[in-house]
Amino acid sequence: MKKHILTFVAVLFLSFTSCAKDDLTQLEQLPVKAQEFVKTYFSDYNVSYVFCDKEFVDVDYKVRFDDGTEIEFNAKGEWTDVSGNKNCIPTGFILKEITDFVEAHHKDMCITDIEKDFNRFTIELNDYLEIEFNSKGKLVSYDD
Repeated sequence: MKKHILTFVAVLFLSFTSCAKDDLTQLEQLPVKAQEFVKTYFSDYNVSYVFCDKEFVDVDYKVRFDDGTEIEFNAKGEWTDVSGNKNCIPTGFILKEITDFVEAHHKDMCITDIEKDFNRFTIELNDYLEIEFNSKGKLVSYDD
């Protein structure tokens, strides 16, 4: 029993020290899912830094590229926000329904930011127009 308690305490301690609050880290230390996302959709971008933010038991990651583009990931390595810092972002990871909508209704515009919440996607176009979609990619609202 003592051995189990010591093991538990050691694992708990390591989980709190593996990523200190507001800590710079390496791309290889991101969850595998996040690493694959960066390699798949942002392979032509140069990583400036990788940042780990730990709030008690919650961990978030931010990858910033030389051009100012940023990707935020949750602890599972799922993207939650991709911001091009007013530049167009790759769209291969965005629901086809959303990219089709932008192409059909905002032909000369590009997506510069996308945020994923529990059941919503909010995009911003390069004309600063914000459009909200549900989790299936159906239009919910415009906000200019």
